[in-house]
Amino acid sequence: MIDLTMWLDILLIFARTLSFVVTAPFYSIGNPPPLFKGAFGLVLAILLYSVIPLPELKSLQLLTFVVLLIGEVLVGLILGFTASLVFSAIRIAGQLLDIQIGLSMAAIFDPQSESQNTLLSQFIYSLAVLIYMLIDGHHQLLQSLAKSYELIPLTSFEVIGSKHVWPMVEIFTEVFVLALKIAGPVLAVLVIIDISLGLVARTVPQLNVFMLGFPLKIALGILSLSIVTPLLASVFGNVFSLIQKDLTIIMRQF
Repeated sequence: MIDLTMWLDILLIFARTLSFVVTAPFYSIGNPPPLFKGAFGLVLAILLYSVIPLPELKSLQLLTFVVLLIGEVLVGLILGFTASLVFSAIRIAGQLLDIQIGLSMAAIFDPQSESQNTLLSQFIYSLAVLIYMLIDGHHQLLQSLAKSYELIPLTSFEVIGSKHVWPMVEIFTEVFVLALKIAGPVLAVLVIIDISLGLVARTVPQLNVFMLGFPLKIALGILSLSIVTPLLASVFGNVFSLIQKDLTIIMRQF
């Protein structure tokens, strides 16, 4: 005999796990086919079924269940988007460096984000994903997903109000501050180069500073980045700790 209540519970869990998988960092990489992500989300839902608190779904109307299903999808999307903001900051930091160095014109198509991405941004992002895997960050994401069923039980999602929006806005604004902090050392070198070129242009007007600045900024910018790169491992380790902090803040709001 088929236990309908069990499959309804699994479907609700699956709605949150799948929406989290398609938006969370590392798991949202575009290379795996959608069918694989769907199967992965279903496996997670089945594994979580026996370890999380389950709601009472007897005598539930179809329309009510659809509303609950949409609520679980929203929870997964919000959590996945919040977790991806730190990686967005890393990508923005790389794009700032590309703009200042002059490599932004060499934009490439990134199959992971399915958008155009600049060279240094792609390099820093790939390095961040590698470090995130080395510190088992992808496992910590799954632990946070499992924890979300304790802090936000199934069918308990509320309508988003002002108390939910402001924490999201604060986390979103921190992305740009974090991007500036990551790119700060190299940006400082590039600003000094710009000031120096400006002084040279004033003292030696005959010199074509515009043409001289392109190779000089690229060379010194990449040299500065190569010096800073060994330090990025420890920096990213501290940055990735913000993911768990942000997810906990968001989950406690619902």
